[in-house]
Amino acid sequence: MILPSVTAPADDRRRLKALIALLLIVATAGWDQGSKSLARARLDGRPPVYLVGGVLQLRWVQNEGAFLSLGAALPKPTRMVIFVAFPLVVLAFMIGSLLRRRGLGWGQLIGLSLVVGGGAGNLVDRIFRDGRVGDFILLAAGRLHTGILNFADLFVTAGCVVLVFAPTSSRQQVTDGKSPG
Repeated sequence: MILPSVTAPADDRRRLKALIALLLIVATAGWDQGSKSLARARLDGRPPVYLVGGVLQLRWVQNEGAFLSLGAALPKPTRMVIFVAFPLVVLAFMIGSLLRRRGLGWGQLIGLSLVVGGGAGNLVDRIFRDGRVGDFILLAAGRLHTGILNFADLFVTAGCVVLVFAPTSSRQQVTDGKSPG
C-alpha cells in the first residue's frame, strides 16, 4: 500500500509561490522595459508632454547615477561596480531567498518579487545601455515633485511598501489566526 505524501500540499504551495514570484518578476521587468522602449521612441529628442493639468510630465532622460542622479559623476568603472555588479549580487541573493525560504508569506513574496523585478528592469538598462537607465515620469504638484523616474522605480517602491506592511512569515499569520501559505 502506498501512503500519500504528507508534504505534497506544502510542496505544491511552495511550487505555486515560486511560479507566482517568477511570473511577477518577469511581468514587472517586462512592463518596465516595454514602457521604456515606448517612451524612448515617443519622447527622446522631443519636448516634455504634460498630462493631468501638468501633474504628470513625460520626458525622456538617461540617468548614469542612482536616484536623482546620485553618483553620476563617479568614474565609469566605479559606477559599473556600484550600479551593475553590486545589484546583480543582491538580486541573485534575493531570487535565491525567494525560491528557498520556507514560510514566506504572500505579502513578502509579492513585495520581494516587485523589488526584484524592478531592480532587474533597471539592471537590464545598465547592462545594455552603457550604464544608463532610462527615466521618463515626473510627478509634480505645485512645489512638490518627484525626480524623473520609471516603472522599475515605482515597482521597487511599491514592493518596499508591501514589505513594510506584510507579516514576517506565514507562521506568524497562523498565530494571528490566519491560515498559512
